[in-house]
Amino acid sequence: MRIKLVTLLALLIAAFCITGCDKGQAQMGPRETNVLGIAKIEKENYTYTGSNTFAVSTHELYDRNNYSGDKVTLLWGLVTIKDY
Repeated sequence: MRIKLVTLLALLIAAFCITGCDKGQAQMGPRETNVLGIAKIEKENYTYTGSNTFAVSTHELYDRNNYSGDKVTLLWGLVTIKDY
C-alpha cells in the first residue's frame, strides 16, 4: 500500500513539474523561482541585498571568471547567496 502511495505521489509531482516548466525559454516569463519562501532563485539579479540577511558571495568561497548574477535566497530571506 505504501509503495503505491509513494509511486502515485512521485508521478503527480513529476507531472506537475514537467507540465509547468518551459526551462527559461519564454521571453516574457518570470525570472525567478520561489518554493514556498524556503528557496527563491532569481536569475541575473544584481539588486542590493540589505542588512537584514546573511549575505554570502560566491567569489568569497572560490575563484571563477564567469559569474552569472544569480541570487539564491534561503529561509524567507535569512541567508542570501549571490553569484556576482
